[in-house]
Amino acid sequence: MPKKQHRKPKQNFKFKTAKGVQYEVVWRKPDKRHKAVGLCSSPKDEKPRVQISPYLGKQNELNTSIHEFAHAFFWDKSETEVAKFANALSRFLYTECGWRKLEK
Repeated sequence: MPKKQHRKPKQNFKFKTAKGVQYEVVWRKPDKRHKAVGLCSSPKDEKPRVQISPYLGKQNELNTSIHEFAHAFFWDKSETEVAKFANALSRFLYTECGWRKLEK
């Protein structure tokens, strides 16, 4: 299977949490030691980031994005709570609502 190509956005997406912490979304696969396709850094970091692998399928990219944004907004929640939330919301959006990523 050929490697999935990803087009980098011109500028990384930035957002602020309800507590005013600014995060930057970076389309980069997290370091292998994390064994993850997405990663959210601590809101206490100098430059908080959400990393998302650019090599994911559409449904997995949706789930990973929701999962990592949930970490950013609800840093105190457990991995289990965040995973359950992301799985439920991404399944609803993808399956029930038919949300799909548009190819550019």
